[in-house]
Amino acid sequence: MISCLLLRKLLCAGRAKFSILSFTLFISFNILAQEDYKPKFGVIDKESVAMTAYPADSTAEAVFLYDFAEVKFSYDSQMGIVMTRESWVRIKILKESALSSASVSLPYYDSQRYDKKEYIDNIRGNTYNMEGGQVVATPLDKKSVKREKTSEFYLAQKFNLPNVKKGSVIEYAYSITTPLNYKDKPDVWNFQGPVPFKWSEYRITIPYFLEYKITMGGYLPLYINERKQVDVTMGHSKYNGPALAYRFVVKDAPAFMDEPFITTKSDYLSKISFELASIAVSGEMVKRYSQTWEHVDRTLDEMPWFGGELRKESYLKEVRDKIAAETQDPEVRMNEAYAFVQNHMKWNGYTGIGSKEGVRKAYDNKKGNDSDINIMLVTLLRELDLTCDPVILSTRSNGRIIQEIPMLESFNYVIARVQIGEKEYLLDATQPNAKPGLLPERTLNGYGRLIPKKGTGRFLEIVPKDAQNKLEMINAEINPEEGTVKGNYSISYGGYEALRWRDKYTGEPESAFHTDLKKQVPEWQVKNIAVKNKADDLQSAVNVSCEFEIESESSSPDILYFNPVLAGRWASNPLKSKDRIYPLDLTTSISASYIGSFVLPTGYVLEEIPKAEILTLPDKAGKFAYQVRQTGNTIQVNSSILVSKTRFTPEEYLDLKEFFERVVQRHSQPLVIKKKNN
Repeated sequence: MISCLLLRKLLCAGRAKFSILSFTLFISFNILAQEDYKPKFGVIDKESVAMTAYPADSTAEAVFLYDFAEVKFSYDSQMGIVMTRESWVRIKILKESALSSASVSLPYYDSQRYDKKEYIDNIRGNTYNMEGGQVVATPLDKKSVKREKTSEFYLAQKFNLPNVKKGSVIEYAYSITTPLNYKDKPDVWNFQGPVPFKWSEYRITIPYFLEYKITMGGYLPLYINERKQVDVTMGHSKYNGPALAYRFVVKDAPAFMDEPFITTKSDYLSKISFELASIAVSGEMVKRYSQTWEHVDRTLDEMPWFGGELRKESYLKEVRDKIAAETQDPEVRMNEAYAFVQNHMKWNGYTGIGSKEGVRKAYDNKKGNDSDINIMLVTLLRELDLTCDPVILSTRSNGRIIQEIPMLESFNYVIARVQIGEKEYLLDATQPNAKPGLLPERTLNGYGRLIPKKGTGRFLEIVPKDAQNKLEMINAEINPEEGTVKGNYSISYGGYEALRWRDKYTGEPESAFHTDLKKQVPEWQVKNIAVKNKADDLQSAVNVSCEFEIESESSSPDILYFNPVLAGRWASNPLKSKDRIYPLDLTTSISASYIGSFVLPTGYVLEEIPKAEILTLPDKAGKFAYQVRQTGNTIQVNSSILVSKTRFTPEEYLDLKEFFERVVQRHSQPLVIKKKNN
């Protein structure tokens, strides 16, 4: 029996509950006694055509009523083993913005070799409209289908379905044949998209001699999950025999929303994907494609663009000798080596786990990709007798690593890991404004794999040691008679806030930040803006200060309504959805503090002091504290927001949403300053 590994999320009781990281298990296939749906092409129910809005999502511009694919394997005397996918889609157009769905382009690979080119055929389609209370079908004219060359290696079959308007239902079907000599695995099948999917179904029949690892990703449960053994006729006797037929269905999939605090949508979309593990034709040698992580480690070490580059060090001899002569302290050596590479090299914006043209050439050109720069850093640190190894990872935009499936292709980035005594340092010298250990946010994506100089590699968690640190302070005087607040403002950017600031403004004229600051607080009259430590000491914070004045148009000599959170105010909750089925990834922890001190003139008082509030998240994941105090004629306001946890499960969503909502409410709460009655 062919073993199939399925990577899937678990649906728990109650509200949709899933593990954040999926795990590998053998599929338990059961034929579910649930309502089935098997429509016929060219036959449609009247209710679908008459529908004016999708009940499950009234905002949807369209809905996939049916999205179907079935993959079968066969033998062709000229192409060898081929995959044929039959596809059929039926879409309800609910808004004019979705009319573009009727313009279809089906790309496929072209080649001069017959056994490496794809073929599309059997294209057909219909448009259904309500006319006079009846469903009227308009078929696709096959003569309107045009073949176009879209690039050097790709063609496309293009057509527009006829008579399409708001309210139409469109459908089209086709088959695409792909030789295994060109592509050895089926394409990823997404059960979700930007609009709702009422029924998404994927079928595949895998013959005995092919073994695939099947992975299921996302956060929606399978409505139907079937597997059964069948016999197939492949077109050649040596390939005929038993096979496994799979059927996967997701029902009523909501539109995928690009919500706040996610990595990349591919990490969250419900989908099924395949990796070829082996080919074992009876009477022939078994060919295995599946790897182990040890094989991945060994492959990297043997590759000239990775392991080979780590063994080249002559170009670094001069800087190595200079640093070695200056200090024996390993931490100082590390910082010096990091600063050298950081200042000598410029990142070209490209990612990859290997050097394209050689690290030495990148060194001479003073420019390279992440691998050029950080392999150079690893090499230099090793030359300085430090324990240093590369760590390969996948950036946030590239998607999470699935540790259960060894695949070198999943990685696209390299950083350095240094061990000094009991301390571990993760370094990335691609950013000129980052202190040692402050990894770029793009690299904060769960786990990376350490590739040691000797021994077996291992996974290590990429945990940011710094937060988004921000401290804002106001010292001002309030004059209700004139309706003004006048004073000094200062802000200190630390950690990732400092990195963001420096990346944006280092190298820019002072006026660039001045202009942006004035845009951020348009109601302020700002002068004497000063910036300290723009980039002099990357270990320390960026400090900005200025003088300001605010005039209130709604004040009077007797009363002034005044919001004391003049800076750093949370004006809205970033979490808008009522509920959430996806985990949240904040990238880094958050630390935002605000201190305001306001002096009132003689004869004025604060009408009421708001009650202090302390709000905590479960398991000490976050804390919000807000307090207003009055001492003499001075009002002091303190707001402190700390979110120490970076990843939250869907079950924790409502707690975090309420936490942020309380911050917004407190930050929008005005104070009332009144003139004393004599």
